[in-house]
Amino acid sequence: MEESLNFRVNHQTFTATCNLGSSLLTLLRQLGWFGVHRVCDSGDCGGCTVWVNDVPVHSCIYPAMRIANQAVTTIEGLSADGELAPIQQAFLKAQGFQCGFCTPGMIMSAAKLSYSSEQELRLALKGNLCRCTGYQAIIESILLSSGSLEVTEPDQFNQDNQQGIVGQNIPKQDGTAIVTGKASYTADFVPPGLLHLKVLRSPHPHARIRKINTKKAKALPGVIAVFTHEDVPRIAYTTAGHAEPVPDPLDHYLLDHKVRFVGDRVAAVVAQSPTIAQQACQLIEVDYEILPHVLDAIAAMNDGHVIIHDELESSQIPDRNRNIAGQILLESGDIEKGFAQADLIVENTYHLPAVQHVHLEPHVTISWLEADGTLVVRSSTQVPFHCQRLLCQIFNLPPDKIRVYKAQLGGGFGNKQEILSEDLCAFATLYTGKPVQWEFTRYEEFTATNSRHAMTIKIKSGVKGDGKFTAQEIEVIANTGAYGNHGQTVVFLSGYIPLGLYRCSNKRFKGLAIYTNTMPAGAFRGYGATQGTFAIESQIDEIAKQLNIDPIEIRVKNIICPGDFINFGRTSTDHFNLIGSYAVRECIEKVTQTLGYIPGTPPVVEGSRYRGVGFAVSMQGSGLCKIHVASARLSLLPDGKYELRTGSVDVGTGSDTTLRQIAAEVLDVSITDINIISGDTKETPFDAGSYASATLYISGQAVKLAAEKLLEKLRNKLPRHQGRKDTINEEELLSVEVSYAADEATLTFAVQGVEVEVDIDTGKIQVLRCVQAIDIGKAINPRICHGQATGGIAMGIGYALTHKC
Repeated sequence: MEESLNFRVNHQTFTATCNLGSSLLTLLRQLGWFGVHRVCDSGDCGGCTVWVNDVPVHSCIYPAMRIANQAVTTIEGLSADGELAPIQQAFLKAQGFQCGFCTPGMIMSAAKLSYSSEQELRLALKGNLCRCTGYQAIIESILLSSGSLEVTEPDQFNQDNQQGIVGQNIPKQDGTAIVTGKASYTADFVPPGLLHLKVLRSPHPHARIRKINTKKAKALPGVIAVFTHEDVPRIAYTTAGHAEPVPDPLDHYLLDHKVRFVGDRVAAVVAQSPTIAQQACQLIEVDYEILPHVLDAIAAMNDGHVIIHDELESSQIPDRNRNIAGQILLESGDIEKGFAQADLIVENTYHLPAVQHVHLEPHVTISWLEADGTLVVRSSTQVPFHCQRLLCQIFNLPPDKIRVYKAQLGGGFGNKQEILSEDLCAFATLYTGKPVQWEFTRYEEFTATNSRHAMTIKIKSGVKGDGKFTAQEIEVIANTGAYGNHGQTVVFLSGYIPLGLYRCSNKRFKGLAIYTNTMPAGAFRGYGATQGTFAIESQIDEIAKQLNIDPIEIRVKNIICPGDFINFGRTSTDHFNLIGSYAVRECIEKVTQTLGYIPGTPPVVEGSRYRGVGFAVSMQGSGLCKIHVASARLSLLPDGKYELRTGSVDVGTGSDTTLRQIAAEVLDVSITDINIISGDTKETPFDAGSYASATLYISGQAVKLAAEKLLEKLRNKLPRHQGRKDTINEEELLSVEVSYAADEATLTFAVQGVEVEVDIDTGKIQVLRCVQAIDIGKAINPRICHGQATGGIAMGIGYALTHKC
């Protein structure tokens, strides 16, 4: 049943009809108020906050019918007479955002908060979630708005300081669009005649589909098409966004006659609305042959009674009979000799759980056909060019007939280095000839996308009495879930990075990625190194305790130094790393001094509460040398400004700003003189995408080289041009394009120190203080780097507190 409503939104009068069950969020977005974002649909995150009669509400759970004759204010209505509201100005100055997907709701909530202290403010914000920032910049923004924060760094919040560029806190150039709700994310676009796709997902962890009856679903009014495995091409591929030759198993299909985890795809429905599509999914009748399933990786490898990928079409699977999706063996030196030389041998086993990315913008894709037959895919993706390549393979189309581009991204953290929504959505458009949108629900994000790999890590280390390593051996068994995407490479880095961090002549690493009937694992910030580093840093503390050596001392004694070469398991064709900057000791000093650490100080004990400090060192590479390719095109425009085209993707990290800073620095112009077009397979040159910490190191170097090349051409052709904004003639226009792939990937370091309190009776853990010093070399934009570090620390704390050892 539909009812007609009269109401006001941002001082405009509307009359609309809506269903009784519709939410205010759905109605507002239907009216074009896209600053109201769909995140959780359960009232938990605050991303959809608006005001009804000046009272904040979560519009996703607020019935649309209740706004009859009421006034609604969204983020778009917060400004007045072209002037930003004070809270918007504060968020812009203090840069209280990264990807910006949570920002409209955060601002709408913050503007109505009352608090008397920072602690009260933090509690009051519990209804608004952010996954990027770690909240510190958000708190600073709100305090700045209320006059509670004094700006002590003159250039930190200076919007006008645009010259001098590299090394300055240039504001993120998308900031104004973000704080006003005008940033356009993937779903904030509705082509005419848009249809919606939904997927029926498996209720079983392992089953073969005997028969599917779609007759009732097809008969439902508003249903346009229903697809099963019988209707789609049977081409095996990996959903991982990797360059060719892909290192992953080719084990995934658009739709398959077998399901391998609860949440796997069974059938797809295209309909006139998401609601109709979902209703049609429930009408599909499936006859399943239930198969034995296995959830534990070790059991999946050893028991032999469940083979998850027995289909002949899948390939690049090392050992399908043992469910081995990936395997790595690296060795250097003589491991047995190293253990024989040890005064102490320590063995530990660590169990690390899966964890979800929780980027606030879900996976979403919109696809349509242009008049010339070009398939256009607008997607929330970190890898538009890898996505284009895959779609070309699946649908047998040339690259010039498929355009993939990203809009503003609402976070990714590696989960959007995966082709999860683009494939079926594109197929539906090719089949129907109509625009189609597929937007995942939050439930689907948790149950049918990817997680960080759960791992069991065994470490055996031999050390001399003075704490120097003689041998290190790691065995990793990773649960890669139902499909092998990223399994091989994640496992590789779970051993290569932590074993590479410390000097030891004798090392061995064995890593296995194992299929199970669980949701697939995939790429996640830190990509394998996170799990391995946690385990080895935990064991070093154990070793230090047994040898009665200070945990800082044993790390300094063994950590790699400039000039060291990580030749662990290397062949002449492998990519390799170099130490790009080395300030590890300085980082350690800053962390220990800030915490007031005194070696040998025992924990403070107050009843059942124990308080102490702990440290860890981590190392991370930037980019995949010889593999990760980035190109940049830089042109001089008729008005004297410049246009930078790069296939790189800004996932909220600010790369669209920092890459412009690099170009502006070389050309000696303002950042406002550089226009940027990014992440579009039609409009920009190739870039492997945003992953592996490659954007600044690889894409940034491509931009720098392009700017230097253009500057040289300008000086040769236009002697009067010295980087100034000269107005030039059309025939004087110049353009250059540069491709770059690093010969070596740089290694950087971070030192973390925390003070924690543990109640041994209740198990409650409180992080009292957390300090991190990061050796990043030259900070292109310190403020952006600080925001990234803070967000990473917060995400890391959350993961650390869910480990079990």
